[in-house]
Amino acid sequence: MVAQSLIAWICSAVTLFVLLAMVVFEILKRWRVGLRLASLDESLLEDDGVSIDTITDAPKGSQVIAGHVPAILIGDYERR
Repeated sequence: MVAQSLIAWICSAVTLFVLLAMVVFEILKRWRVGLRLASLDESLLEDDGVSIDTITDAPKGSQVIAGHVPAILIGDYERR
């Protein structure tokens, strides 16, 4: 019974450590991206770890041409 309890505590500790490590890694990654954005680092365009979304703000009724990419209004997207 003691061995089972010890194994359960070890598994719980490993799981918590992995989750904490993932959270810390994500916070560091976002902080580094923020620093790179603040310094206008152009290498972000080729970085595989960063995705780029273009958000276009235009008056209602405007036609947005996005170059072979369908443009969906945010209001329409939220209703789906």
